[in-house]
Amino acid sequence: MIINEKLKKELFNLEQSTKFVMQNNSLTDLQIENYLRVLEKSRYNILAQIKLYNKNVEFEYEKLKTIDTEYKAELIADILKIYVPEVMPSYKNLKTHNNKRILLNIAEVTKPFAKQFYNDEVFIYIKIFDSIVGWDIDNKYIKPVADGLILSNVIKDDNMSKMSYGVTGEFSEVPHTEIYVCNKEKIYADLEKCST
Repeated sequence: MIINEKLKKELFNLEQSTKFVMQNNSLTDLQIENYLRVLEKSRYNILAQIKLYNKNVEFEYEKLKTIDTEYKAELIADILKIYVPEVMPSYKNLKTHNNKRILLNIAEVTKPFAKQFYNDEVFIYIKIFDSIVGWDIDNKYIKPVADGLILSNVIKDDNMSKMSYGVTGEFSEVPHTEIYVCNKEKIYADLEKCST
């Protein structure tokens, strides 16, 4: 990989921030938080440069593999299945660039399915696999999922008349998230039978 000036600058800034943290024995919470923000931003920018590099290489084997390249989406029997190679972030970590990266990766990988559910009322089923035992499902922040689908025009809106969702969680040695998008009527037909 040829390291361009933009990437060099990003790596240099990250190096300087890391040196500052390593050379100080005592840091305030604000200094640590600022460093983590710089780290997340740098990671996002470095991945953006790698994506650009991967678009311009001639052969598949020359591409650099990152977590971004592990995102997948496929349409199976009118259900859009999205594989996210990471756990949805918790509400405690909303200040990181994690949310934005997940949102943009979901938008990128679902672009081929634009308009698939655009005029439908949809149900989104989110299944989160984490390597922590007994974690709380309600602590996971799932907003990047709907926002990513809106950005790629897979769905039109996430208001209550256009979208509903459910979230489940499981333990797994390999943390990841699976997302299933389908027409709401597929799910609600059976639920309606229960409520009458």
